[in-house]
Amino acid sequence: MKRSIYKILFFSAIAAMFSACEYREVYDAGSQYPNDKVYIAGVYESVIYEVNELIESEDAPFRYKIDAENNKLLVPIGVYRSSVWSDKNVVVELGVDNDTIQGLIESEALVGEDGSIPEILPEGKYSFESEIHISKGEDLGMTNLAIDVPFLLENLDKRYVLGMKIVDSNADINEDLSVIVFDITAGLIEAQPDFTYQIDEDDPLKILITNTSVFCLDYEWDFGDGSPVVTEQDPKEHVFPAVGIYDVKLTSKGTRGNFVTMTKQIHIWENITDQYIKNSGAPFVRAQLVSGRVDCLKDWSCTENVKSTYNKSKDLYVGGWQNTNGGVMDFYANEATGGALANAKIYQSFDLPAGAFNAGFLPSRFNGECDGYFVVAKGTELPDAEDMAADPNVLAFMQWDETTEIVQQSMEFSLESAGKVTMGFVVSAPVDSRVQIRSVSLAK
Repeated sequence: MKRSIYKILFFSAIAAMFSACEYREVYDAGSQYPNDKVYIAGVYESVIYEVNELIESEDAPFRYKIDAENNKLLVPIGVYRSSVWSDKNVVVELGVDNDTIQGLIESEALVGEDGSIPEILPEGKYSFESEIHISKGEDLGMTNLAIDVPFLLENLDKRYVLGMKIVDSNADINEDLSVIVFDITAGLIEAQPDFTYQIDEDDPLKILITNTSVFCLDYEWDFGDGSPVVTEQDPKEHVFPAVGIYDVKLTSKGTRGNFVTMTKQIHIWENITDQYIKNSGAPFVRAQLVSGRVDCLKDWSCTENVKSTYNKSKDLYVGGWQNTNGGVMDFYANEATGGALANAKIYQSFDLPAGAFNAGFLPSRFNGECDGYFVVAKGTELPDAEDMAADPNVLAFMQWDETTEIVQQSMEFSLESAGKVTMGFVVSAPVDSRVQIRSVSLAK
């Protein structure tokens, strides 16, 4: 019986002690809690608030909205108060403060990946309510920075910044979180549909598509060949029914609800290489004048400075062909046989009918620097590099160098009447440089 009484007394004492401690902690917290403090939302990690992404979901937290009726871009501004009680109305006054912008530019925080520097948003092109009210019992007050859409449409390639600050309040101001800088990419208000394509090497009727559009909400692909419209963002590829010229249209909706269409003309060519060009490559065939790694090209002509290698057994110079990858067209600036190349030429002449054509080549290797031209000209000769642009016989030319991608290169040209043309390369390069071509092609 005594043990039961002791237990009751012990647990009663413990309960009373915790009760007293809890009361004291609540009392101390209430008496020592500081006054309300206000600060701008969203500046915990950075003072910069970027508006540069397309908002596709209405449910997602928004960085802007479009007011179509008033033609405004609305960027939200939120002010919080830190308080336990929230037992009074708080009024916060906002003002423009661009003093921090120059420092952010100097620290490169506002410098774009492309090195671009934003401009300060001009007065008269924006507006905002300078007073934000946070009602009793609430922790957040909101307003909008309203920017003129027509102004942004006139400057789609620019970025604009505007600094804002809490300048006054009937509550204390958290000075560390009182400034925000809006960094706005003007282009996001207009859809910018675009794409690149390549002809599939194994199927000349197929194109491989890369969608390079920005600020687009949806997509409609009309390939201009009678096939159904495709609404995928990345269709990846398309096969045309036949050789021909097609107007491919890509239509996209922008954030303002408007639609933008871009049209790209795609010429699907018929490969006629074997009909007109002898020894077109992949691999190139040697002339078999000598044995060894270097020879001349069968069926191609060249200038003497292409012949970079002396063959002692045959007592002659050869060049233009090298046995890499089974056989490539070769320009080698060999110090032992003349050094640097100047207007070295490898070319072939043939007769073509009137019409539109596509000439191409596939690089194989670039060693060192080079300055090259791929050329098609009327007649049986190719001009020197310095005469390329002015020569009236040149039907088309493409300049390239060691930075050119090792992918198929091509250019278009047309003949008004049938006649003889010459296609080939003009190369200049310093000593020890080397240029190799894997193949050439012709299509109509």
